[in-house]
Amino acid sequence: MVDTAMDDAPDIAVDELMASELDPAGLMDPMDDLFGDTADGLAMPAPIPAAPLPASLGMHISNMQGVGCTSMLAWSNAGYMAAISRTSGAISFRTIIRHRQSGESILSEELKYLVPSPEDAHFAHIQFSGAGTELAAADSLGGVHVYTMTGVLGRLQAAPTRTSIKEGRRNELERVVGLHWLQLWPGEFRAPYITPASKVNGKWQTQMRVLDQHVPQVHHALENRSALLYVNATSKLILLYQNEQGIWQSYSVQLGDWQLTQDLLTHAAIGEEGDHLILTTHDYNRRFRVFKITIHWNSTQQSHSNGTTTTVSPTLEIGHLTLLDQVGPQQAQSTKLSILCVIPAIQQFAEQGSPTATTVVAVFTHAPSRLTDVQQEAFSVLAVWTLESITPTLHEYFATPKTTGQASAQPAVTVLRRQQDVLTDNVVLDVRAMYHNTMVALTNSGGAIEWYNRSTWTPIEAFGDTLVALSLPQSGFEYVPAEHIAHVAVNTDGSAMVITRADGSCGVKYVKPRYTWDPLEDGISDITGMIETAIVCLARQYAIVSSSNGATDETLAILPPNLSHALRALFIQQAFRNLCRTLDVSLLDPPRQQQTVLKEQTHLRMLSAQLALGTRLGSHERDFGGQFAYVYLNMRLISVTLAQTFSTRDGALFSRSPNLVPSLIPLVTWVTDLIVFIIDSLAVVKRDLNPGSSAKEALEHMVAETGNPALHILLCSFPRVLLRTQTSAIAIYLKWIQIAKARAQTLEHKQQMDAFCERVKNMPFAYNHFVEMLMEFDAAVRSAYTEAGCSAEARVDAELAMMIEGTVPDALEPAVDTLMGVLLPRFEGQADMGKVYFWHTEWLGIHGDRVPLEKSAVRYDALRKVRLTSDMKLRVCRRCGAEMEDLSQEALRMAPDWVKHGQRQCFCQGYWWPLG
Repeated sequence: MVDTAMDDAPDIAVDELMASELDPAGLMDPMDDLFGDTADGLAMPAPIPAAPLPASLGMHISNMQGVGCTSMLAWSNAGYMAAISRTSGAISFRTIIRHRQSGESILSEELKYLVPSPEDAHFAHIQFSGAGTELAAADSLGGVHVYTMTGVLGRLQAAPTRTSIKEGRRNELERVVGLHWLQLWPGEFRAPYITPASKVNGKWQTQMRVLDQHVPQVHHALENRSALLYVNATSKLILLYQNEQGIWQSYSVQLGDWQLTQDLLTHAAIGEEGDHLILTTHDYNRRFRVFKITIHWNSTQQSHSNGTTTTVSPTLEIGHLTLLDQVGPQQAQSTKLSILCVIPAIQQFAEQGSPTATTVVAVFTHAPSRLTDVQQEAFSVLAVWTLESITPTLHEYFATPKTTGQASAQPAVTVLRRQQDVLTDNVVLDVRAMYHNTMVALTNSGGAIEWYNRSTWTPIEAFGDTLVALSLPQSGFEYVPAEHIAHVAVNTDGSAMVITRADGSCGVKYVKPRYTWDPLEDGISDITGMIETAIVCLARQYAIVSSSNGATDETLAILPPNLSHALRALFIQQAFRNLCRTLDVSLLDPPRQQQTVLKEQTHLRMLSAQLALGTRLGSHERDFGGQFAYVYLNMRLISVTLAQTFSTRDGALFSRSPNLVPSLIPLVTWVTDLIVFIIDSLAVVKRDLNPGSSAKEALEHMVAETGNPALHILLCSFPRVLLRTQTSAIAIYLKWIQIAKARAQTLEHKQQMDAFCERVKNMPFAYNHFVEMLMEFDAAVRSAYTEAGCSAEARVDAELAMMIEGTVPDALEPAVDTLMGVLLPRFEGQADMGKVYFWHTEWLGIHGDRVPLEKSAVRYDALRKVRLTSDMKLRVCRRCGAEMEDLSQEALRMAPDWVKHGQRQCFCQGYWWPLG
């Protein structure tokens, strides 16, 4: 089959084409063309030669035109980048770190840990899995090596393999020309779809659509098992897949025979289409072949003494769909294929202008060298085909029913239907479909992205409607073009890119608003609506990435450190509304409250953003929003740890290993001191309450002046439930520690438990007195909401205002009056308030009403709440800057389960980055 669009195109010389379509200076007057002289008799100026491309970029383009897999940079959805070194061939890692003092997000130094290249080859291509925890690296001889992240970003280890692919002598003819990761089941199939935000009656609204997981889709047959497919130049298709214990195995098939060099493949691309895959290949003869790939996993179960395990023995079913000869752009013939990709159809639940089909996109690039074509600029052309199934039409003679009454039926055939080419005067380095395939991002060598509508293949214009927040380009975000770059990798939503400049140095770029983050005060231009739309767009972006468990730090990096408090609050509020549907549990029964709060997880990513953005303008000190998020996220981590530790199904908690008890002492101490901090903060307000002033006004003044979150830990339903859960767990722990003391296995453990028991004896009040006050205040809040007749929506609005702004809703003023006028005075009568005043709580990290946390303060492990010493190897949270000890593998083997579970993420949901 021949591409008919190619035959119909006029035979125009490349120079003439570029002069008429790309170079405005080439549109000369016909009379000048006829006589060759200008009107004034002056000689025509000589054309200025185009600036040659940097050597590193020209080399990369040449490599892209020779073979399909040449990515030297890769960006993981877990939040770090990998790069193939140009000198050593090893793989190095970097990440984005939020500077704790300035608030700027900067590119970290290269991690000392490197993945060395194979002995007989060098790495030629790297590509992360969708989850970002696994990395596939293809070498120059066709080998594919898989590396898995081990607890911390940038630290990967080679995965064990049982494959025959590497056996025998290898050569460069087996180089990889296409690689595709399958989506991970069920993790990558659970993310909901969030519709574009629309402003209705002054309020931004979105809808959440849950994906239909029963629709046939391609994935590994076993849960949480990874698989990838790759194609080499000799037309071999290889499936790498995990079985039990994460060991990788392989299965391969031959797509076709090759005898001549022209039969070798240069590029291959794979995309999903329902329950199968579409594979497109391109060879030196400029032929497209399109295949349908079906994976039969052949699962089997085996019984062992420890239970039943399921394994797979997959096979591949290959179906040849169509062939296309002499592929190329419709006019510019001097180009060569540099990128090939298969873009699946827009998913049914997503917004789309018109129905789409699986699309094959080929990028053809013209990159003039320093010796030839120096007067012609480099450019790229996107050739687009849609994959369609048609039924051939027969001649009327054959279509006439036969005497038997049966008409001749023709089977449907698959064709590549040519669409209009997309011409760009930039060199395209990457093509990626985003937002459930509704948009296509073209990353070019100028360090910018050109965005196209997936249905129409037209550029997306900014601010078509400031009442709709749809995407980054529509909401006015763009990359500022700069000098040429050689390599680029874009993050999951296109908001950031890591680049390699022409001189070999690395950098990071973020999208920026076309205008400014501050309203103009010229009295002419009003861009307030544009700024608001941009903030709402980023909040939706943040929620989308959060729902897919991707790293969201790049979205936060777009927001400047000096962003106004109102715009920060708008961002956090919209992020909550986009994703969180459960924010108030005040009127639920206590058991359901606890169950809901411990199971709900989506709100943690929103509070994580609140912590990152919650600083006072011009200072790194946290404001109320940051303080509240800091306390809540720590409470959540501790609550989950205690709940998991004490929820033993066999009821044999007290008989468990006594070594577990000392590890929990710092966590229980943190909660205990938080309770003291809350009582102390409320007592200070009560003592300073002026006659005639309401408790509500006094507490709001404290929040405005100090950012103290003490009241709102009690007032907001989620942290109040966590605090009730923790106090119940502490009561159990106090019984457990008395039993464990007699069974302590080391002198150090016994001393730790004795010291904690002595601390409890010296508490300024009894735990049960605080629990009583907490339960009565919970009842007062429920009664206040009920008497005010607050609807569910009104209670959510109130909860958001309390969590973000630190306000006290009018509906809850009776509950606050009860707390400050009845409950707190009665509690003070049962407590030693002198001890409360002098109790040491600064180590909690909360900026209280008296003593802020100084730089010189003792540092504590963010996870285990123990002191950090100078001889410890450390990790740092790339988002909030918290630190923890980087435990060795030997220490981890001896550590409790709750410590092992917390190795990957900080309490703020950010990922750890090793120091040194």
